[in-house]
Amino acid sequence: MKSKTSYFNRTLFFDLLKRYWPIFAGYLIVWLIILPISLANTLQYNIYVIASTGEDLSLAAVSGQHILTAGLYGGVVMSGIFGMLIAMAAFNYLYNARSVSMICSLPIKREGVFLSMFTSGLSGMLLINVIIFIITICVETAYGVLALSSGYLLQWLAMVCMLNLFFFGFAALCASFTGNIFTLPLLYIVLNFTAYVVEMLVKYGMSMFIYGISLNDYYTFAPFSPPVYLTVQTGIKDNLVQNGTTMLITGHYYKGWLAIGIYSAAGLIFAILAMLIIRRRRMETAGDVVALKPLKPLFKYCLSVGCALVLGIIIYQTVFSRVSTLYGLEAALFMLLFMLFGAFVGYFAAEMLMQKTLHVFSGRSWIGMGVTALLITALMLCGEYDVYGIERKLPDLEDVKDVSIMCIGENIILEEPENIKAVIELHRDIISHKNANEACTGKLNADIYYVSIVYTYKNGKTLSRNYNIYKDASNDVYTLNDLMNVKEAVDYRKTLDIPVNIDTIADAYVSCFDKTEARYKDYELSPEQAYQLYSECILPDIDDGTLGKIWLVTDENYYNNVYDCSINFSVEKRLKDNEYKSDYFYTTLTLNSQRTKKWLSDNLGLEPCTMGESRDILNSDAEMKVYAEKAGIQ
Repeated sequence: MKSKTSYFNRTLFFDLLKRYWPIFAGYLIVWLIILPISLANTLQYNIYVIASTGEDLSLAAVSGQHILTAGLYGGVVMSGIFGMLIAMAAFNYLYNARSVSMICSLPIKREGVFLSMFTSGLSGMLLINVIIFIITICVETAYGVLALSSGYLLQWLAMVCMLNLFFFGFAALCASFTGNIFTLPLLYIVLNFTAYVVEMLVKYGMSMFIYGISLNDYYTFAPFSPPVYLTVQTGIKDNLVQNGTTMLITGHYYKGWLAIGIYSAAGLIFAILAMLIIRRRRMETAGDVVALKPLKPLFKYCLSVGCALVLGIIIYQTVFSRVSTLYGLEAALFMLLFMLFGAFVGYFAAEMLMQKTLHVFSGRSWIGMGVTALLITALMLCGEYDVYGIERKLPDLEDVKDVSIMCIGENIILEEPENIKAVIELHRDIISHKNANEACTGKLNADIYYVSIVYTYKNGKTLSRNYNIYKDASNDVYTLNDLMNVKEAVDYRKTLDIPVNIDTIADAYVSCFDKTEARYKDYELSPEQAYQLYSECILPDIDDGTLGKIWLVTDENYYNNVYDCSINFSVEKRLKDNEYKSDYFYTTLTLNSQRTKKWLSDNLGLEPCTMGESRDILNSDAEMKVYAEKAGIQ
């Protein structure tokens, strides 16, 4: 009687669950700790807080946040790790010549073997998810929060199941590419993080020899690294409702459903692709690092480029960790040398792994290595000479929504067109002074200013650039100083997020240098005094342009026109129980801020001295102390 060819085998299905039950048991135990046990402890603690403090805490909201957080972060980690382990167990027959020959001799199509193994592994995880779901329902029922928290638990179940499908499907696809069981986890881990890590390394390498490149830009390819994207770009948000002056949390929600849905669909597609690849795969490749012949060159060149990036940056930073005078073409050439060495290591390591021999230094291999070296050299030199136009790139004024500038800890955002235009002109000047700025690199006595410029376009995209500008190289720092003190910049810097009134002022004081005692003294202000000073003196002086400025360059103009006197106060607003929002105000007194100066004189009796005067007094006092110590005078 002719045997019937099957597309599914129940024996294989249950054999995976029976043979590798410790993996599934581990998945169950860890989830028991992460969700029901941990949730019970959290709810018990919050019941204790309510009983001891009388605070109005919502157990349902606490439960919801705990469950959704476990679904996102726990789901990514658990699905990522156990999806890989189960795939190694399910498809280990592909990595041994005897086992693959035995499986292929059965009256079961390759698709049937794959479907039996895949559905077995996925069903095991899904069944455990349901068990955890039921146990957690019992926990919620015991604490009386089931009615309000059951929706969160259903979301957890959906999140974890979709993550299971993605990570297990992706692991199955990696298994179809490889012929060695140790290669599977390496390939799986690398591909899960490749897009993010490579983009980060490329930006880091470019920042060494492309003038102004910023590492703070949004990572465009982060969605192709699912663990990074899900844990960083998606998250759990609070539903807040205003109740008088208090913000109440009424619940929580997960904002990444679209992303997680796309990933789960991709997982299903990956599984189908894996099945199609295994159906056509040459089974005699069991034991090879790469099982598919078309992918072997890709593996070789990807490994060589990856090693060029990683080893090149590591060696460069190690060799020149204490040398800061390298810049321009010289720095690029050293970086190129180290990257070529990394490419050499990666290229021939890939050849050794694929050919299973150390004798790989043949003429044919050197041709491929030469092509790789030429490609890396061309990319590096094109970057140094700005063939790509990255260094010269400037935004069009009509496309910019706003621009942010950060320097010496001060941050401003400008939206007015004339101010944005001024920033673009300053940016153009900084680029034109590239050689002068780089020539100052490493000079110990040079005044250096780190400047970050971030343009936000009207379509939501950003352009970021970072520069080290030197006072001795150009007048750019003075132009920047003027931009940091335009009216819009001062208003942004001095406007607080919390309204200033007697009720919100938490503490206030004036710090001033006392000439007679040659020391700094603090004068505390009551909320009433601080509010009067702020509303009647500080704000009008800021509007007149006589107060609220900063000085990037502390030259003689600064020492002669600024008092060694600062006004500080903090404001605080209650959002909800045990949670407050605060802000801080600080300004330095100037000679022409007449209202503020008069108030300090009338109410505190202060007669401040300039920065130059206090500097001279302190320097004189320090010199006297040094002289006394040398002379032995006590």
